[in-house]
Amino acid sequence: MRRGMTANPYLITGPALISFSGGRTSGYMLKQILDAHGGTLPDDVHVCFANTGKEREETLRFVHECGSRWGVHIRWLERVRREKGSPWASGYDEVGYNSASRAGEPFAALIKEKRYLPNARTRICTTELKIRVMRCYAMAQGWKRWTMVIGLRADEPGRVERSSKPPRDRWDNLMPLATAGISNRDVRVFWLEQPFDLDLLPFEGNCDACFLKARPKLFEVERTRPGTLDWWIEQERLVTAFARKPTDAQFLLQHSFAELQSAVRRQPDMFEGVFDNDPDNDAECGSWCGGTV
Repeated sequence: MRRGMTANPYLITGPALISFSGGRTSGYMLKQILDAHGGTLPDDVHVCFANTGKEREETLRFVHECGSRWGVHIRWLERVRREKGSPWASGYDEVGYNSASRAGEPFAALIKEKRYLPNARTRICTTELKIRVMRCYAMAQGWKRWTMVIGLRADEPGRVERSSKPPRDRWDNLMPLATAGISNRDVRVFWLEQPFDLDLLPFEGNCDACFLKARPKLFEVERTRPGTLDWWIEQERLVTAFARKPTDAQFLLQHSFAELQSAVRRQPDMFEGVFDNDPDNDAECGSWCGGTV
């Protein structure tokens, strides 16, 4: 039996981190784990939410509400650059709902430090702002090895398979939803029955303009909330000044956010109605398959 695993997939043995992305799937997972433990987690099982500063306000409210309604302490973590001589080149600060960054500060600082932009091939945002932040948090607890509990469902076999590979670091991945056979439909039914929910539309996700979204979804994000792409365009502009090659200054592999925003303004109804029946509204980024949690 793997580290952290019990006969009941939602009974977690520590030391363990429950990675809460702020999406519906990881929220569902957290509630099942809490219920399995009678509402109180063991002292060495911690819930963490890594904030990049570009999470939607709806996501921040959802994380806060889950913690408040369910009586669970959720650690809000943000990456910070440490001074020379510190145990790690980068570390974390523990913040909260009121003090959490909302203007992309941790993300912008990472880009300035690395001098290039993340993209679908080089996802430094997931690696540095989520995975390594939680790693630093776990090590700060004095843990030598731990279990990382991640919200991957049974209907995500590719991601589950990638996350099932033996880790090359200090933790083992545990995916109780996949073990329990949970699908996206199960998650949606659960939230329909709850008194609160994540207030995002089908084409939206936790990160306001994540470059992993399909172009039509990004188009619709900017069309419905004009100006969402402004921060991303500014990062493209800043990095262009010192980029070693053109792709260093691109979030998107085929075009820039500036070009996308221009297209929205020229033809705002291009994708109207495309996502009316789209059920995929979680965007569980950083899921530790090398990149949701």
